[in-house]
Amino acid sequence: MPMLEAKGCARSRKRCGMECYVQIDRRSLLGVGAAAATASAFPTIAAGATVVRGLRLTSPIETGDVTVDAMGCVAYPDAIVTASKTFTLAGTYAGIFKNIMIAVPGVSQWGSVVQDGKGGWTATMDLSGVRTGPLNCRIMAWYDDWTEKAVHLDFTLLIDNPAIVRAAPPIPAPATGMKALLADDFDKLPDDSRWAFGVRPDGSQWGSGSHFMTKDEKLSDVFQLPMPSCLRIRAIYDEAYKDPQGWNRKWRSGLLCTAYADGRPPIAVFRKGYVEMRAILPLGKGMWPSMWASSLNTDINGLEIDGFEAYDEQADPGQYAIANNVILWVGGGKNDGVNRQVFTKNFDATSDWHIYGVLVEDDNATFYIDNKIVYKVSIPAAGSKTPLYWMFNNALSSGDWPIVVPPAKYVDMWVDYIRIYSAD
Repeated sequence: MPMLEAKGCARSRKRCGMECYVQIDRRSLLGVGAAAATASAFPTIAAGATVVRGLRLTSPIETGDVTVDAMGCVAYPDAIVTASKTFTLAGTYAGIFKNIMIAVPGVSQWGSVVQDGKGGWTATMDLSGVRTGPLNCRIMAWYDDWTEKAVHLDFTLLIDNPAIVRAAPPIPAPATGMKALLADDFDKLPDDSRWAFGVRPDGSQWGSGSHFMTKDEKLSDVFQLPMPSCLRIRAIYDEAYKDPQGWNRKWRSGLLCTAYADGRPPIAVFRKGYVEMRAILPLGKGMWPSMWASSLNTDINGLEIDGFEAYDEQADPGQYAIANNVILWVGGGKNDGVNRQVFTKNFDATSDWHIYGVLVEDDNATFYIDNKIVYKVSIPAAGSKTPLYWMFNNALSSGDWPIVVPPAKYVDMWVDYIRIYSAD
């Protein structure tokens, strides 16, 4: 996680070939909808003609709309809808489309919708097997061939499904025999008795493209519980926002921390232990959510352990690069220059819940995604033996890659639970 010092300098992240991505291929989508396209009676668009195209969801909730020039995540209401076998979505479109398709995680990778020829569309799906919680969906529309710029609308449904009850998470296998320091299922909003907010233990901010709200600010802007046990950490864009640090950032967001900046004992720190979070990461170009740790009260030979840093350089599902990393900071904002990092590329972190974990031992760090080991790396012998404090945040790029402001002017990360165990 880059750090902005008082002078405004930033630590650089190691990219390690992250430029390799696979774009959504609309040729494959055209194949899925070929029959509908062939049967379409829509007229051919004349060369050079200007056509305004847009999409909107009107039922079961009403969202904001998108156009070719402004698309992505749209505003949605905090209205909970009930899953069913015949769940109907409906909306409107402007302009002419030969294909409109919808992707619903766990139900349909790409399913066609029915256009009425009068600016309306509908789609009926079986959502009876969808779990309770936020469901991020995408509608994509285009006219003729894959070279044309498509329009896509990303929205969130808050699903209630009484038929599928979430079981209490078991003790993770790597934490067997350890002492539980923190277990938060977010049945209520995080507060100052259980978490520190926004700043590191010395009271300063970590650098990102957003200001992290503190306990003295309006935390409800960025921490919300629109449905039980689903914490939403919202990053908000506001052109008129006055950055308290004077860094001219227009985004504000949330960071949970396990060490206070006011002299109180830390909430949950260890040098050896295990941390786990179940989350849905935000969909948006320039997002940088993280679960990470730093050595407490030391800069010389201090450790940074990134349970994950996630880079969304493309605003498409399945485009995250999940980085696991151990860094040795040797003082003066410099590290030892040794690469101890691995990437899980083209990872769909936005469509469903995933479990991220890290086991920290004396000499090794082992990283997990969905209970499977993805990386194990040695911790440098020179690394501090002081405890690590932990942070969980919905951050944005600090300038390494561009941020695109979506129509909603906010981007959401969801957290189901956080667990911290100590083996000290």
